[in-house]
Amino acid sequence: MTTMTPPSALVLVDLQNEFLTPEGNFPIADPATLIANISQLVTRFRAQGSSHLVWVRAVYPASPPRERGRALDVLGGRHTGETPCCYEGTPGAELAAAISGLVDPAADVVLTKTWYSAFKETHLATTLRGRAVEDVYVAGLLSNVCVLATAAEAQRLGFRTHVVEDCLMYRREESHRRALRSMRELGICVLPTFSPTAPTEPPATLDIPTLYYVNGSIPSWRVMMALYEKGVEFEAIRRKVMSTPKETREPDFLALNHRGKTPVFVDQTSGDGARHPPVVVNESLAILQYIETYFRLEVPLLPPRADRAARALVLARAQETENLHHAYDALEDAHFGKGASGGPLSNEDRTRLMDAICAELDYWEVYASRTAFIAGEVFSLADCAFFPLLAYMVHRGFRWERPSLEGVERVGGGDDAWPGLRRYFQRVWERGGKGGCAQRAQPEGWDHSSRRGSVWKLPREGTK
Repeated sequence: MTTMTPPSALVLVDLQNEFLTPEGNFPIADPATLIANISQLVTRFRAQGSSHLVWVRAVYPASPPRERGRALDVLGGRHTGETPCCYEGTPGAELAAAISGLVDPAADVVLTKTWYSAFKETHLATTLRGRAVEDVYVAGLLSNVCVLATAAEAQRLGFRTHVVEDCLMYRREESHRRALRSMRELGICVLPTFSPTAPTEPPATLDIPTLYYVNGSIPSWRVMMALYEKGVEFEAIRRKVMSTPKETREPDFLALNHRGKTPVFVDQTSGDGARHPPVVVNESLAILQYIETYFRLEVPLLPPRADRAARALVLARAQETENLHHAYDALEDAHFGKGASGGPLSNEDRTRLMDAICAELDYWEVYASRTAFIAGEVFSLADCAFFPLLAYMVHRGFRWERPSLEGVERVGGGDDAWPGLRRYFQRVWERGGKGGCAQRAQPEGWDHSSRRGSVWKLPREGTK
């Protein structure tokens, strides 16, 4: 065991009446245990010699400015809820009496924050660096909000960051559990308790990556196809977006992806036997290339580096899928009432959106008619990017017909307007059967038909 290397700092977050007293608006379940553990932690930490204590007090404005998007970023957010929290001048904003007795005004730093992170718009980072602090220990509450935000920012700023688990508190156990997992994935060391001989290195992690996904999401589907095709063992964690609030908007997830979007790929592997901080990869096409670069090179999804032309074609086709993706998203958003007007989709608008998709499908029909797969004769990364788009459209009612108003003949119509794409779809779907990557990656509970109805069928001419 190694001793803690000074200088270090203990950052104690939001130990205030709002959370630690029954009169507070956000009381925790067991404040007495937390206060006792914090007291022991402070005593042990002071005994380390060259160590520094920072007491952080939250004060939130009564009417904070509502800046679009900022509340989605756990590192940049602050309390904006209807229930008051730590308003300036209220008893809830003051340190709890039992905590105030632990503060040494002559030696400790006491600062006020107005955001979740204790680093945002404060002098905390400057203070720590001015004292040559390398290791930052974080304790306090709430574990899934301000503790997570502060620890994540400390890690991002280059401090070796640790949280002391028995000196954290929360209001929902599930949120606490997720926060601890997110901190570990960010490379933060989660210590069960503080000890002078506690190791400062993060504990070893499982040697498999983690994929956060949404069931039925085209980007998540893409990544799963690649993982299954290459035979990469991974842990899949589903995030629900039909819940309130969406699980992709919770702080632990926003610490991994500040946009609140899946998929998120967390690589906890090392490959060379050495310990490395976890790597968090966002955006499906970037994840596809990351997987191809670092996992199971013996099962390639890109042509050899020596074949530059073939490799370039696969990469270009994978990126080109975003054109069809954007065109289809525009139709589905409008169909389900997410368009600019918010009203029913008119025949004119639906026709325009469908024509844009059909124009895209015409390009892909040429590709699918030339070769067995979308970028050549061999299944590749481009197929992982493209097939989920086509399969999703089939699920939403696409039947290989060029859409038209009922009773009106359109050029290029008929029940087989894209025969190359239809054959391609069947080829990829049947490839490997139930053990193939297409069928294994298919969203849970899906078949080829959607219960939400078709987004493709145009009403009769003259109807709205």
